[in-house]
Amino acid sequence: PASGCTQEFFGPPCLEFGRRESDSDLPGYPVGWLTYNHTFRGDFDSLPGEVSSDEINFWAPILPLNFGESHLFAFLQYKGTKYNTTGPKNDLMLPEDTLSKINLPIVYINDSPDNWLWGGMVMPTYAGSSSSSDNFTFSAAVGAGYNYSENLQLFAGAYYSGNFGDDFVIPGVAFIWRPAPRWEVFLLGPIGGVSYSVNENLLVSLFGDYNSSTWYVQADASGPDRNVSMKRLDIGVKADWKLNSMLWGHVAGGYAVAQELEVDNTGNHKIQDSDIDPSPFVECGLTVRF
Repeated sequence: PASGCTQEFFGPPCLEFGRRESDSDLPGYPVGWLTYNHTFRGDFDSLPGEVSSDEINFWAPILPLNFGESHLFAFLQYKGTKYNTTGPKNDLMLPEDTLSKINLPIVYINDSPDNWLWGGMVMPTYAGSSSSSDNFTFSAAVGAGYNYSENLQLFAGAYYSGNFGDDFVIPGVAFIWRPAPRWEVFLLGPIGGVSYSVNENLLVSLFGDYNSSTWYVQADASGPDRNVSMKRLDIGVKADWKLNSMLWGHVAGGYAVAQELEVDNTGNHKIQDSDIDPSPFVECGLTVRF
């Protein structure tokens, strides 16, 4: 185990990989959070009306197990999104109900002592506005990381999604670089940014976060059975402050850009597609860091 860390069978892992053995003054990485995000109204480009949203996002580890260099985790994520629109409901086809997404990632990591980290993930997902067997999808990922130096980690991998019949595989590369003890630059798709530790109690960041969600929606007054997809890139500024040894609070704000609403029928034939103008957002929340 890394120096200064006592690893138990059940609990946070002690990893040789990454920040722990560097000279970083940055806090630990997020392992759990609860956030609220409000995005203000943006105009549809090719549909009548505007749209705003409110979202609750909860993420927590529920089964962290350690077997020496091998680590097995299960996480639970709940994301509830409520869209508020102006304009004819049957033109927009966005349901009035909250759209829920529940992810259950199961992750295996091997932290070998020779500068490598490798592993994989499988993730069943429920996504929709009501209970139905059609609400369930599956995704998986494999990847590896290499400690190029104590302050630079490089990653590569691939992600597979069985997204309501629209399967795809995405390869990717990523990195974490700490050019100085208080600075970190990172690209860990779908997020990236620059963080600066003002002191041991305050962290400020510039960030970009790409979100793409699809929900199965059963027929209602707004339309037939359909798959509703919303894409956006959040660009903003964030401040985290320390509440105790592991719990941090944060506030963030910025703009949601590259927003797009797409609705397909259950045969994956497009019913409608519209860009949404950039709109501001604000966020607050709590984060557990290790």
